[in-house]
Amino acid sequence: MNTNEVRERDPEVVWKKERGRWNEDYGKRTNHSFISSFIWRLLLSAILFGLIIGVYRSQQAWAVSIQHYIAQSLNREMDFQAAESWYVAHFGEAPTIIPIFKESQDDPLKVIASLTLIAPMHGIVTTPFSADLRGIEISPNKYSNATQQVKSVATGRVIEVLNETLSGKRLTIQHMGGLVAVYGHLDTTLKVNDWVEAEDSLGWLSNGLSGQPQALYFAMKQGEGYIDPLEVMSFD
Repeated sequence: MNTNEVRERDPEVVWKKERGRWNEDYGKRTNHSFISSFIWRLLLSAILFGLIIGVYRSQQAWAVSIQHYIAQSLNREMDFQAAESWYVAHFGEAPTIIPIFKESQDDPLKVIASLTLIAPMHGIVTTPFSADLRGIEISPNKYSNATQQVKSVATGRVIEVLNETLSGKRLTIQHMGGLVAVYGHLDTTLKVNDWVEAEDSLGWLSNGLSGQPQALYFAMKQGEGYIDPLEVMSFD
């Protein structure tokens, strides 16, 4: 055999020699990709943060609508029951390592009752929840001559102020725990995005055509459903 003949290279030897170089090149590409992706995400996050600040500083109608949407999104609770149903439909039984899938969703009344709520005013319920399954009306005690002040049932933010023909203003407030409350027939100076604490004054009952204070319209909503206020608080 000719000693000058080029011997065939052993594939195993070649693989071992080249493996280190391949791993080094792959590591460099991976690190570069991660750094580039991180910088872009950081830049996009800063832009998004700046846009949100700009929206909240603006009082334009379109900006207020976006503020309302952001507030609702941040306060909306995840529907774990729907997530469990989707998981079961696609993968079978829900895993025990995610115990929240096994927890039944609390009844809205139990969620509301777990909060510390203050009655907006004391008086007599003259229009019950059964009338329209949305809200109730509370009239002042006929023997009371005091100014009928209406209070916030909990901490929250004003998300809507509507002028009602001949009946004052109607406030919609996003409270804690996903609770939205509506207070109607008010004289108030509150504006959209004003914050209130529990028991803070929202205003006073506006006077009707007779010159006497009107009944307070009050409604409570949890998620998509209305709740009878009489089941979670007393107005006596």
